Amino acid sequence: MYEEKRLQALQRYGILDTAPEAEYDDIVQLAARLCDAPIALISLVDRDRQWFKANVGLPGVTETERCISFCTFAIEREHVLVIEDATKDARFASCPLVTGAPFIRFYAGAPIQTEDGYHLGTLCVIDREARPLTDEQRRGLLALKRQVELLLRLRFQVKQAEERNRQLLRSSNDAVFVLDELGRVVELNPVAERLLGLGSAQVLGSFIDALAPEDERESLRRALQQLRARGTVRMENQGLRAARGERVALDIAASLQEVGHARRLLLVGHDLTEKRRLEQQSIQNDRLASVGALAAGIAHEINNPIAYVLSNLSFLEGWRDDLERQLVASPGFQSHVTDLLVEAREVISESLDGCKRIRDIVRDMRYFSHAPDESLAPVDINASLDFVLRMAQSELKGTAHLEKDYDVALPVVFANESRLSQVFLNLIINAIQAMPSGSPQRNTLRVRTAREGEHVRIDISDTGHGIPPEVLPKIFDPFFTTKPAGSGTGLGLSISHSLVQKMGGELRVRSEQGSGTTFSLVLPTGERALEVPTALAS
Repeated sequence: MYEEKRLQALQRYGILDTAPEAEYDDIVQLAARLCDAPIALISLVDRDRQWFKANVGLPGVTETERCISFCTFAIEREHVLVIEDATKDARFASCPLVTGAPFIRFYAGAPIQTEDGYHLGTLCVIDREARPLTDEQRRGLLALKRQVELLLRLRFQVKQAEERNRQLLRSSNDAVFVLDELGRVVELNPVAERLLGLGSAQVLGSFIDALAPEDERESLRRALQQLRARGTVRMENQGLRAARGERVALDIAASLQEVGHARRLLLVGHDLTEKRRLEQQSIQNDRLASVGALAAGIAHEINNPIAYVLSNLSFLEGWRDDLERQLVASPGFQSHVTDLLVEAREVISESLDGCKRIRDIVRDMRYFSHAPDESLAPVDINASLDFVLRMAQSELKGTAHLEKDYDVALPVVFANESRLSQVFLNLIINAIQAMPSGSPQRNTLRVRTAREGEHVRIDISDTGHGIPPEVLPKIFDPFFTTKPAGSGTGLGLSISHSLVQKMGGELRVRSEQGSGTTFSLVLPTGERALEVPTALAS
């Protein structure tokens, strides 16, 4: 049992069959001079062999069979094993290492011990002449073997640190970067690769500050300098540049790992994108709630007066038409009156259009307050999209060609079909209007559906001019519009956002100027859908 545990301890150090290292070579050189011996070894005793980590006096020899080794006996003792004359010791007299090369006569071996008491091998000195080991040489040999033990412990700690780093890399939900002392990336985890949109081969060996936006590199360099000096540092809202050029914001906790001669900078970055999205969502919800409160107060006040004005304008329009017919038929009708009547027609028509616009705005605003009780029911998303696309065909045919990519096995979602169709139509019309008309062969409207776990995702994409980055955060704000004055109320996307939320879903957008925009609806399906309120009025 002890032997198996001893071998396990030896394997844990990961030192067998490693390349020569100067620290170990220096120790055997000192041992040979101290003990005035031609041969000195750091010998590690494996299951069937003894392997030499460092070697003076046996050039080209890296190991021997364990069954003929002196060190096998040395590791069974707590103190230095001394053989003054191997030819006179029954244990070794017939050993091939005694009767043949290297013709061992004198041997002294100090066992190399782990902190938990297992003997891994020895620091030993060998001579071809029989002789004793002086007390001073014994003390020196023990001191040097303690240096070997220290080196092995440092190695073990470095192995443990590297293993902890690997576990962190594998299991962390945050982005993890391991840097060398100069700040070059030596390891990163899949989360970091995903956030940057880069593979490890594209990042390894790069200086971490080169991955930051140019105006944030100097602050990152200063933070790394503080890290080297203080051992820990925090970097709030530190930006890194992703593959497509967008800024990825991270809160980074960094620590200096110093074990032996190895120094590593460990950076663990928490992605702020989701946090900011939730903050923006909260702000958006507050805005919509404010509009809802406003709408509830003004809808009643405006609806009745505007109805009177519209009714009276319609009456006035009819009265003007009757007056014109009577005047034209009257004898002595003067032509200049016709000009006045035409002007009156234009004034009345503009007034009607303006009042209808006010009525439409108030009607749209009611969706933010107390919408009618409209229950959710199973909806076939693909069929609903096809229905809306047929409605938009007249707008689409002169502007873009259609590409559909439907998941034919898409499950139903629980939604209000009329309201969902309203959202689809609004997004599709917006997509069409974002592309220049007259060149359908050069523009594309893409509609895609897919299942994502317990959700269904609908992507509506255009190849239009895209949305400027400074505008993107505002597009769901009530009354915000990029359209020319008079051609939009600025409520379409806000209403769509509100309706999707009330159906338990989410409306997202991504855009790149010059390449187009994609709106994505994510709606719950199956058991998940039953958790959302059963009515839009909720």
